[in-house]
Amino acid sequence: MYYGKMTKKLEKLYSEYEKVWGHDPSGCLDAEYAGNEYAEYVKDIKKALEMGVELPDIYPHDDEY
Repeated sequence: MYYGKMTKKLEKLYSEYEKVWGHDPSGCLDAEYAGNEYAEYVKDIKKALEMGVELPDIYPHDDEY
Protein backbone atom coordinates (compact mmCIF):
# COMPACT_ATOMS: atom_id res chain seq x y z
CA MET A 1 0.00 0.00 0.00
CA TYR A 2 1.07 3.55 -0.60
CA TYR A 3 -0.05 6.37 1.68
CA GLY A 4 1.26 9.41 -0.16
CA LYS A 5 0.52 11.96 -2.84
CA MET A 6 -0.63 11.14 -6.34
CA THR A 7 1.17 12.80 -9.25
CA LYS A 8 0.88 12.64 -13.03
CA LYS A 9 4.07 10.59 -13.09
CA LEU A 10 2.63 8.12 -10.61
CA GLU A 11 -0.68 7.94 -12.50
CA LYS A 12 1.27 6.97 -15.64
CA LEU A 13 3.18 4.26 -13.76
CA TYR A 14 -0.07 2.95 -12.28
CA SER A 15 -1.52 2.69 -15.77
CA GLU A 16 1.53 0.82 -17.10
CA TYR A 17 1.52 -1.52 -14.09
CA GLU A 18 -2.21 -2.22 -14.43
CA LYS A 19 -1.81 -3.13 -18.10
CA VAL A 20 0.64 -5.86 -17.09
CA TRP A 21 -0.89 -7.26 -13.88
CA GLY A 22 -4.52 -6.13 -13.97
CA HIS A 23 -4.32 -3.97 -10.86
CA ASP A 24 -2.41 -0.93 -9.73
CA PRO A 25 0.59 -1.35 -7.41
CA SER A 26 -1.17 0.31 -4.46
CA GLY A 27 -3.11 -2.93 -4.04
CA CYS A 28 0.02 -4.92 -3.21
CA LEU A 29 -0.47 -5.52 0.48
CA ASP A 30 3.00 -7.05 0.88
CA ALA A 31 4.65 -3.74 -0.05
CA GLU A 32 4.09 -0.72 2.22
CA TYR A 33 5.25 2.82 1.53
CA ALA A 34 4.65 5.82 3.78
CA GLY A 35 3.70 9.20 2.36
CA ASN A 36 7.27 10.43 2.65
CA GLU A 37 8.61 7.51 0.55
CA TYR A 38 7.33 8.78 -2.82
CA ALA A 39 10.74 8.65 -4.55
CA GLU A 40 11.40 5.10 -3.37
CA TYR A 41 7.89 4.01 -4.40
CA VAL A 42 8.30 5.42 -7.93
CA LYS A 43 11.75 3.83 -8.24
CA ASP A 44 10.42 0.45 -7.10
CA ILE A 45 7.45 0.51 -9.50
CA LYS A 46 9.83 1.27 -12.37
CA LYS A 47 12.10 -1.56 -11.22
CA ALA A 48 9.17 -3.99 -11.06
CA LEU A 49 8.12 -3.05 -14.59
CA GLU A 50 11.68 -3.47 -15.88
CA MET A 51 12.09 -6.84 -14.13
CA GLY A 52 8.66 -8.09 -15.18
CA VAL A 53 7.61 -8.94 -11.63
CA GLU A 54 5.01 -7.59 -9.23
CA LEU A 55 6.09 -4.95 -6.74
CA PRO A 56 6.53 -7.23 -3.68
CA ASP A 57 8.80 -9.52 -5.72
CA ILE A 58 11.52 -7.00 -6.59
CA TYR A 59 13.35 -7.80 -3.37
CA PRO A 60 14.19 -11.34 -2.23
CA HIS A 61 12.03 -12.76 0.51
CA ASP A 62 13.67 -13.91 3.74
CA ASP A 63 12.00 -17.33 3.45
CA GLU A 64 13.83 -18.01 0.17
CA TYR A 65 17.19 -18.45 1.87
